[in-house]
Amino acid sequence: MFFILDMFILAGIFGFLYGFLLQKADFCFTASFRDWISVRDSRIGKGVLVLIATAMLGFGLMLTLGFASVEQVWSMPIGFSNLIGGILFGIGMTIAGSCASGALYRAGMGYIQFWIVIACMIAGNLLFALVYDPWAADYVMEPLALTEEGFSLFQMNLPFLLIPFMIVALMLFIASRQFGWTGIWQGAKESLQDMKGNPLTKSHWDIRFVAVLLGILATIQFVVMSSISITGPETRIGGVLLSFFFGEDFIYQNTYLNGMFADFPVIGLGPEETLVIFMIIGAFVSALLSKSFRIRKPKASRLPYAIGGGLLMGISSRMAPGCNIANVVAGMGGLSISSLIVIVGMAGGVFIATAYIFKMPLMLFQKMDFDFDESA
Repeated sequence: MFFILDMFILAGIFGFLYGFLLQKADFCFTASFRDWISVRDSRIGKGVLVLIATAMLGFGLMLTLGFASVEQVWSMPIGFSNLIGGILFGIGMTIAGSCASGALYRAGMGYIQFWIVIACMIAGNLLFALVYDPWAADYVMEPLALTEEGFSLFQMNLPFLLIPFMIVALMLFIASRQFGWTGIWQGAKESLQDMKGNPLTKSHWDIRFVAVLLGILATIQFVVMSSISITGPETRIGGVLLSFFFGEDFIYQNTYLNGMFADFPVIGLGPEETLVIFMIIGAFVSALLSKSFRIRKPKASRLPYAIGGGLLMGISSRMAPGCNIANVVAGMGGLSISSLIVIVGMAGGVFIATAYIFKMPLMLFQKMDFDFDESA
């Protein structure tokens, strides 16, 4: 009993810190892909690369020291569903104006649009579950599958830190060719500038510094709890809501939802769902401290984007499977092949949505993220 209570408390702490940090850096994975694809702006993308590097080194170190085992690494079966799901998720998050984690921290800042995105993502999760057996399972997922098990490069008979060190060394080499070692050192010093004075009341922290903190936090969670994920817990939250209306038997009789609750003693919220809820709370507190919290109403013209993008993100996250943060942090941190494919698909989806679906200037895409104040 005390162990279960401790896990819920631990999950709440992790979720609070994730939400707080994501809000402080305005860490949006959608913008990291979109801005680079549109105008080669790599500011946010650099933060994502720092996060991946930190997570890979952290996971490798924990495996080397024996604090975690390879069996704990989050890795999904490999197949074309990884790529297709990633592409659809990339399109969905571009339409919605935010990734899965971005919707949570912006909901905590008072953006009503992203509460709608979250609700529609959960609806998309449930829609996939309702058509999974037998239609999606037999006619979509199974034909697209290439392996029945996931595979991580950590499973290779190599020292656990070897591949992370090689990848990070390559990152540093490329950065040194572009910025020089002096430029890299200067960038590292600049990333700490926001820590001067009282950082808790500042509206923005350098994304590279926050990326390191997020990578360390994800590594600790990997050891003491589980790999971070959002859309899986959101699916279970949706399952709990369905059980209130249709009863628990409805959940148990659904193949997909029954599997989602397989490790649960009852249909209810667990530590991972608690973590997701506390991400919103952490972002809310962060916004309050920096005086950036305000209820912001979206324009009516944006609602179709929130609804359509959210639904597509929810459905595709079950297909891929996983969202941006699960695949970028837990997946790439664990050197998962399926996550690499999903991320490639997401980048492709953002490119398709940016270059061919909307066909509008980058400034309009940027405004989709930040200009909700006009109708507040």
